Amino acid sequence: MNELQREYYAFINNMDVRLGAFVLADLPETFDKEDGETVKFPKDFGPKSLPMLELFVLSRFPTPDDVIDPENRRFVEGLIRYLGETYLRAIGGAWDHDEETGNGMPFIRPDTEEGPLKGEPIPILAIILAAVDARTAEVFTAVLSKARENLGGDGEPKRSCTGLAMGMLTAENSSEEEVEFLTRFIGTVEPGIAAWTQEQADPSSWEFGREALGCLGKQLKARYDSRDEMMTEEETEFVAGAMRFIGETIRRIGFGQWRYGADLEPDDPRSRQPFVRFRVGDQNLDMVPWRLAQTALEDSNSIASGLDTIISMREEEAANEAAAEGAQS
Repeated sequence: MNELQREYYAFINNMDVRLGAFVLADLPETFDKEDGETVKFPKDFGPKSLPMLELFVLSRFPTPDDVIDPENRRFVEGLIRYLGETYLRAIGGAWDHDEETGNGMPFIRPDTEEGPLKGEPIPILAIILAAVDARTAEVFTAVLSKARENLGGDGEPKRSCTGLAMGMLTAENSSEEEVEFLTRFIGTVEPGIAAWTQEQADPSSWEFGREALGCLGKQLKARYDSRDEMMTEEETEFVAGAMRFIGETIRRIGFGQWRYGADLEPDDPRSRQPFVRFRVGDQNLDMVPWRLAQTALEDSNSIASGLDTIISMREEEAANEAAAEGAQS
């Protein structure tokens, strides 16, 4: 997997949390129109939100160069997610990427009247740059209108599409503290893991999988005799990398979502800790990498066993869904 592919999968894998954080933390609650009227800012991924979104973008970026300024990368990635998800819901399609389209950034491959994913790519970053250059507040909507024409008929999508796996963070299911933490933390996960693996004896062996978790469990058990030893200043860097590796491995394989334990009781294992949430049926299963790392001091196989648990639950979930579909047919 090359660097572009890694960045794309990180973009998609973190869609739920990053998009939710963008909506909650970066989009305003109200917006002052050019005539001085203050109106509520729509954040519903609806087509009617696009003119207001574009006006807000123009107020933030005087020139296209400001859009690609590295200091604005986090905001722009959130904007790409919001704009792309709005298009997906309005016309159908899927997120995609390649080295040529959209400056190497993720883009939307839309549905058309010819079928799913048959349309020309919609390069979201290029559209944002064009909008900031044109400064008409009409570009985002014009792109959507053209895509709807290509759908034929009434211009309505033929299917429901989204890049979200579990659902966004919202004001109802999260908190400002959690959003602020995850906004900072998620950007450190992949770089932190990359740096951590390079410090290991065989960096190439640290693939996201059960075998690596088993090796890490043995390493933790051999390296530490107690939880206190793990918490010394000298071990901060190693433990931080190990926790990220544990969490990201189980998250990817088990289709989970990074969360943060804000506003929880002090004796809750998730309190003030990043953890991974899995939605299985209508139930939540939370796994705390820091707690899993500690259990390895007693049982070196405990981290891998945690992954086995979620895999087993996913398999049972799939079997139940298949049985339900069979009963209906």
